[in-house]
Amino acid sequence: MKRLSIIILTLGLSAVGTSLVEAHAFLDHAEPRVGSLVASSPSVVKIWFTDGLRKNGSRIEVFDAKGQRVDKGDVSIDAVDKSIMQVSVPRLAAGPYKVVWNAVCPLGHHTSGSFVFEVKSP
Repeated sequence: MKRLSIIILTLGLSAVGTSLVEAHAFLDHAEPRVGSLVASSPSVVKIWFTDGLRKNGSRIEVFDAKGQRVDKGDVSIDAVDKSIMQVSVPRLAAGPYKVVWNAVCPLGHHTSGSFVFEVKSP
């Protein structure tokens, strides 16, 4: 009986640990792809996350090689799939761009990161 209680406790703690890890939104993939060279300027930068997002606190910012912010500041979270966030960008000149993101999941946990992509021609 004692051994069965230990097994049940271990399984229960494993389940709790798994749900805590899943309560964070991490970058799954992006468009433009992380580290990619795109042929022409995108109209939006879109990121898919591993969990749904809260609007309050979640953001994407896009910077040019000089560190100037170039996105339009109109961050939105998809109405149907809350794990997708995007921001519009104007026609981008050729060169590298850095995307900085901050994601807040429904439970309030924050994650953040960045990636780069490059535009071959506008």
